[in-house]
Amino acid sequence: MKKQSALLLICSFLLSVQLWAQERTIRGTVISADDQTPLPGVSVRIAENESVGTITDIDGKYELKVGSDATALIFSFVGFERKKVAIGAENTINVSLRTSSLDLNEVVVTANAIVREKKELGYAVTTIDGEETTKARDANVLNTMAGKVPGVRVTSQSGSLGGGAKIIIRGATSLSGNNQPLFVVDGNPLSNSGFNGTRNDIITGGVDVGNRAADINPDDIESISVLKGAAATVLYGSRAKNGAIIITTKSGKSLKGSGKKTAVTLNSSVRFDNPLRLPDFQNEYAQGDQGNYDAQNFANGWGPKINGQRVLDWKGDSTNLRAYPDNVKNFYETGATYINSVSLSQGDENGDFRFGYTNLSQSGIIPNSSLERNTFTINSGRQLTEKLHMQVAGSYINTVTEGNARQGGNNPSTTIALINGLPRTISQEELQNNVVDEFGNPYGLDGNRTINNPYWVTAHNNTLNDVDRFYGNATLNYKFSDNVSATYRLANDFYSDVRENVMRKGTLGRVNGEYEVRDIFYNSINSELMLNVSKQLNEDFKFDGLFGHNVNQRSVNSTRIQGADLLAKDLYTYANAQSISNTSDSELRRLYGLFAQLRFGYKDYLFLELTGRNDWSSTLPVDNRSYFYPGASASFMFSEILPESTKEWLFSGKLRANIAAVGSDEDPYRLNFFFTPLSDAFTQFVPNLLYPHNGRPAFAATNTIPNANLKPQRQITKEFGTELIFFGGRLRTDINYYNIQTKDQIVQLTVPQSTGFNLKTVNAGTIQNEGIEILLSGIPVQLDNGFTWTSTFNFGSNKQIVKELAPGLEEYTLTSGFSGLQIKAEEGEEFGLYGGGYVRSPNGDVVIDETTGLRQFESGVRLGDIYPDWTLGINNEFSYKGVTASFLIDIRKGGVIYSNTVQDLRFSGLAAETAENGRADFVDEGVNVVRDGSGAITGYKPNETSVSAQDYWQQISNNSLAEPSTYAADFVKLRELKIGYNLPKRWIANSPFASVSIGIEGRNLWLIDSEVPHIDPEVNFFGTSLTGEGVEFASVPSTRTIGFNLRVTL
Repeated sequence: MKKQSALLLICSFLLSVQLWAQERTIRGTVISADDQTPLPGVSVRIAENESVGTITDIDGKYELKVGSDATALIFSFVGFERKKVAIGAENTINVSLRTSSLDLNEVVVTANAIVREKKELGYAVTTIDGEETTKARDANVLNTMAGKVPGVRVTSQSGSLGGGAKIIIRGATSLSGNNQPLFVVDGNPLSNSGFNGTRNDIITGGVDVGNRAADINPDDIESISVLKGAAATVLYGSRAKNGAIIITTKSGKSLKGSGKKTAVTLNSSVRFDNPLRLPDFQNEYAQGDQGNYDAQNFANGWGPKINGQRVLDWKGDSTNLRAYPDNVKNFYETGATYINSVSLSQGDENGDFRFGYTNLSQSGIIPNSSLERNTFTINSGRQLTEKLHMQVAGSYINTVTEGNARQGGNNPSTTIALINGLPRTISQEELQNNVVDEFGNPYGLDGNRTINNPYWVTAHNNTLNDVDRFYGNATLNYKFSDNVSATYRLANDFYSDVRENVMRKGTLGRVNGEYEVRDIFYNSINSELMLNVSKQLNEDFKFDGLFGHNVNQRSVNSTRIQGADLLAKDLYTYANAQSISNTSDSELRRLYGLFAQLRFGYKDYLFLELTGRNDWSSTLPVDNRSYFYPGASASFMFSEILPESTKEWLFSGKLRANIAAVGSDEDPYRLNFFFTPLSDAFTQFVPNLLYPHNGRPAFAATNTIPNANLKPQRQITKEFGTELIFFGGRLRTDINYYNIQTKDQIVQLTVPQSTGFNLKTVNAGTIQNEGIEILLSGIPVQLDNGFTWTSTFNFGSNKQIVKELAPGLEEYTLTSGFSGLQIKAEEGEEFGLYGGGYVRSPNGDVVIDETTGLRQFESGVRLGDIYPDWTLGINNEFSYKGVTASFLIDIRKGGVIYSNTVQDLRFSGLAAETAENGRADFVDEGVNVVRDGSGAITGYKPNETSVSAQDYWQQISNNSLAEPSTYAADFVKLRELKIGYNLPKRWIANSPFASVSIGIEGRNLWLIDSEVPHIDPEVNFFGTSLTGEGVEFASVPSTRTIGFNLRVTL
């Protein structure tokens, strides 16, 4: 027995010696792949047994003993990609980790500026890094979001300087026109109005005045969180019923690892703009009619073929006819934008401070147009006592825009319509050099002095927009204990918007001249008090509570003074006007709210959130001004309960669901009768019609019956989704389904004229929006030499249905305009475009008049939906050793657009297609009606009646017929292209620079595919706030931008 025991002891000793001999120590350093700095606290584990491991020290170094059976190490760190590295023969393994946005444990900014872990959220939130807004940048920060968020559609309105951008989240839900989200900067809700806050929010006088979200400076943005559903936004109340854009600005911090207390960042960009797309013109035929030359017939290309014949031109001079193919193209200039910014930042454990200044100086593609914007920002925080912290943030912005072109076609100063109508035989140089005659009077392009030279308009009929804006807030946070704290935030948003419009004395169509100044003053005060409670109830359960009170007051005051019949040229004062009119408008509204949010967590993988808010609105009747809306959401991190072995392929997985309601009020003064001042702002279609009349102010009684029993509009949202991360962060999916029911719409319905009124305000209508959002992001290629290819797909599909309108009402007009166009809500349909369309046979063939050979048409035809069926953004980014390159493809499918530019060019015989086949007579494809002796239709037969080219094009392009100029609005665009290079640290190691990067950037570079001729299908005449889309009317062409960037950190 003793021998056996001794033998066993000897074997055990020899075995342990053998095992000890096979064990070895692996050492190494872990650094960040982005800036090559050491990463402390990185977890280093053995792949076969992740319970065995260590973490890196302050210098990023580690040591770990491994056995002979260990084949790989796993490196993981919060905010970085999980990496598996094989163990080879070497005992040193150095690793670089790349930052990752694919971790569900990341934090995001949610409603009321609350920072939450993303895994807790039961609703969809998409975050855009602030750096994305300064690469391939745009003067309007909204345009930089296009194609980057599923379910979010951003549409640039025109190529005007400071032009507006419309943003819609999950489709339009309102019949009243307010379908844009709430913008919140550092907890401060901001106005995004394009006009005066509540009413008449269109491109005033044909000028695209933009939208106020454009005031937000991209250089100051740290991150953008997009909250899409009611469950995410319920704490903001009724203002966020269409979603919310939560912007967090940069705060102070020192330069990591440099030892410097103050970091200085310089950012400089220059870019150049040109029209993305201009019409294709014919260059074979001169101005005139029915093949006969007529110099007086401007904007008409139905004259003789251009063969160098001798004629009298528009000035009465003898000349040889020749075409100038680039006369319209040469009118547009190359716009230039210079953006220079500087920021100073510092921070420590006691506080932080950041100051920023940005200057944007821009010249446009329209002659004599410019934009100058100066932005000053400050963000400072201080730990006043152990328990009290204060944060102050504010921005002042001054934007001056001059010379933006008037759009549309019924204004004597409409630049785009004038230049598009230029005959093919007039050169741009000739136009520019013959603005006035020897007496200083303007030449008329038609010889009769009735049509202005566009260079007269750009030189003398100026538009000016001067905006001064301040927004900011002060926040106090007091920590009563580790579990209880209180936050109070007082915020203000104020701007004055001065708009000056000039028509110089002598302007054709306004020969006596006009001068108008409109002042708009907007002011918002937002007060918010919140109590935060957090308690770990036991080892498994955690509770967080938020209880708050909110007061929001908004006021708008607008004055408009117009002087007509000017005495002297170039003197723009009211003393120089023989007729002066003065109108004013003011609005005041107030909203009180109480809200609560209760959050429960179980074992850090199961979360439940209950929310509720009650609002009291000053714009609703006393009995109905109080309304409550609740919400509930849940998330389940199911990957946390799966075996650890699943981490190899399923890094993280989450299911989420929510249901929430939100209510909303109405514009002020809908409860009583009121009088409105009349002006000629919208009477440009009627010559010599001016208000006030004979110098006397004029007011009109409202034609709408108010409703003293209005109820708040209600919206109920249901949402289900999942977030999955595979293969250590190499692949991510975020899939979401939503259903939104919006009821009790506040609308104005037509009443019989016998009542003495035209409209009445009622609660009516239900709209359903249903859709799917998919985010798919992956890293197809990631090589050891540092090359990485990242690809992201953002897909959003929305189906809108008008479920019901008022009893007995089958359709409701949302917006109406020229050429018989209307945008309507019709039961069982999406919002649609209606106008003059072809008469068709039961088989769908176009009916043609057998006598004339011309197509027949009728009014009120549904031409199509105004919104796309789906959108897709495809972003690919490549990086290699400091070089990054990326491009973004933006795709939209569905919807229609009507183009007045297409219509006018064809009617005038200037479009390229009007010269096809030598303008020979032809037989149009269609059918003739066959009737019996009583006139009843008995059938149809193929058309055999010929028609002239001019009669054909002018008939299908007249203002009563919209269908021939309406097209599918689908497009594919190269939205962004970026190439950047970060200089290696070793190149600047002995310089004062901490980092240096250079880049080439481009925006809106290529319209890859579209069936719409002559224009960019993305433009929109109706502006940013009206429900209307799908209409273009002599719009300023959108621009293609190419630029260069230099960024330096000291």
